[in-house]
Amino acid sequence: WGHLSSTDLYVKTGHFDKKHDNIRDLIKDKGLNKINPIAVNSILSKNFIIGDITLVEGISKTPWLSKIENSRVKYFDLPPHKNNIFTNNIIANKLLSLLTHEAINYVEGKKTIGILLSGGMDSRIISGILKKLQDDRIFTGNIVAITWGINNSRDVIYAKKISQKFSWDFVHIPITPETLYDNINLAADRGSEYSPIHLHAMNQVSKLKGIDAILAGSYGDSIGRGEYSGTRVNKLDDILKIKLNKFGFQKSIITKSCDKELRKILNENALFYSGRSISSIREIEMQKFYMRRQLNSCMSVINSRIPLYQMFTSPNVFSYVWSLDFKCRNDNIYGKILEILPGNLNQIPWARDGKLFNESSKLPHDSYFKHYHKYGDWLRNDLRSFIIEKLSNGNLQKLEIFNDKAIDYWCNNWRRDNRAKPDILDEKMAWLASLSIFVEKNYIQGIDENHSKVYLDSLMLIKGIFFEKSYYCIRQKWK
Repeated sequence: WGHLSSTDLYVKTGHFDKKHDNIRDLIKDKGLNKINPIAVNSILSKNFIIGDITLVEGISKTPWLSKIENSRVKYFDLPPHKNNIFTNNIIANKLLSLLTHEAINYVEGKKTIGILLSGGMDSRIISGILKKLQDDRIFTGNIVAITWGINNSRDVIYAKKISQKFSWDFVHIPITPETLYDNINLAADRGSEYSPIHLHAMNQVSKLKGIDAILAGSYGDSIGRGEYSGTRVNKLDDILKIKLNKFGFQKSIITKSCDKELRKILNENALFYSGRSISSIREIEMQKFYMRRQLNSCMSVINSRIPLYQMFTSPNVFSYVWSLDFKCRNDNIYGKILEILPGNLNQIPWARDGKLFNESSKLPHDSYFKHYHKYGDWLRNDLRSFIIEKLSNGNLQKLEIFNDKAIDYWCNNWRRDNRAKPDILDEKMAWLASLSIFVEKNYIQGIDENHSKVYLDSLMLIKGIFFEKSYYCIRQKWK
């Protein structure tokens, strides 16, 4: 069994003799520079790429949970999902023990460990484990708490409180419109495989000095709490059931053909895990595509300079969690773990809602800002001209896969307001700007010209306009 968070490298599709850290090295070495519309469709639909493909035809990522031996792929087995049922106390103690050993194995022999600390629960669990290792003299080095965000946000304030409780050095990296501008360019340099809004201050973290390694907890929600983007693991649906490609950006004929190819990739993936339950396969898909191709790919920015390890990903940890019945993977486990760990960290509110963890029917305990950024505001206002120029300069239009009328429409009708959180359209606009830069820098070529049925493209745009209006109204209602 391998670690869930193994790092992907770039290869010429089907050839594993030479691996690259950056897609641009392969484009330069092999002369591969044709856009892959299937990957474009996947990002427009899901915000991440399904499969091992990239935005360039003929270039792939090394397969998930595998190693390359003699230019051949050897896959690690995955542990089975089971239905064991234990009490919350038993599960909490066992999981805490496994996480502790996972941390020990990584920090052993290192002098200074950084921890990506937010106001969330996952990094809070990790911080408590590290403090326990210090108290027990198992780890005698230094610990540096690292957080990013705007000054008055819950994430920054709660992270600072935790670091002060434990007498750790605290590094706060502000996030500004300039950070987001830099990330649009950085995402382009790294293959434009995700929206730049997910890079936060990772580039700045990677440049910190005097840190031997960094611990992160990105996998905590999915493994530790059984939750993927707010959806419980037993409620996961077909990964392609909900598509975010709602704005008519892609030509209708391209969308139709690429949807079929993405479905084919998923069907082949399911065959690879034949014999497992549907729920098991859906969790594997979320780990294999969402966690790996979006969250973990972003974290590779840090790992490129400072070794970064994702907690909750060791085989011992996730195989135990997968052995549990889905109903046992709940928030109560975290509550019990926090009661055991030092620092009374369960008395610091959760950044998600400003309440104590598992606390219900009460108002937030403070009035700190609930978002650690203002990406939506910055995209629609501070970076608006920059983004519209990148969408309008012809780089995307020459690829022959985009609906030019849709690009023109959204450049002219993109809402201009001060909502802090980016919505679906904001995220697409940021990613398309990054893609435009990637295309220009790497001389990416389009597909052979196709003659899409213009009336279908217009119909998709009209549907997109109605979707955006409805989506905006709903968000305003539940704001």
